[in-house]
Amino acid sequence: GALGIGVGLGLQNAVSNFVAGLILLLEHPIKLGDRIQVGETYGDVIQIGARSTWVRTNDNVVIILPNSEFINKPVTNWTANDRQVRISLDVGVAYSTNTELVREILTAVAKLHEDVLSDPPPEVLFVEFGESSLNFVLRVWTITQVQYPLRLKSSLNFDIFKAFAKNGIEVPFPQRDIHIKSVQADIPLRLNRESQ
Repeated sequence: GALGIGVGLGLQNAVSNFVAGLILLLEHPIKLGDRIQVGETYGDVIQIGARSTWVRTNDNVVIILPNSEFINKPVTNWTANDRQVRISLDVGVAYSTNTELVREILTAVAKLHEDVLSDPPPEVLFVEFGESSLNFVLRVWTITQVQYPLRLKSSLNFDIFKAFAKNGIEVPFPQRDIHIKSVQADIPLRLNRESQ
């Protein structure tokens, strides 16, 4: 009886994955070559089988996922419609910076990059007044770097940093002002003695 229960539970998972595989093959929510994300798994679909799907990550590691994962969990398909995806970069500058100059530089850097599409064009948004910086978002579209978005972000960040340095634009770091309301009377005396 215990053996029968064990076999039944094992077959239950197998049947669940098989049925999920049929759904994937009939409905085509994913297809070979799609860039997908399921939970922590992010990569390209290289094989869809009856019971499992093979996903190759950027590290060239193949992760074999049960087909039921694609039915029971949210699946992000980056290339379901086409290979064109948008990538956003957060950029902060000092409060003394000319905001129009920032927009011009970010737009120029994006337009000069070979992996950034001209249509749709790059977009610069002034999103907020931060604690220590004026915060912008640079949005660009790409087809060639769908598999490697971090590589495109890194390349753009290098170009942005170089352009900012050339134009004297400061990228600030968090700063805090400390105001002391009360202090023991002997502390200033001790500090003066230690500094001498």
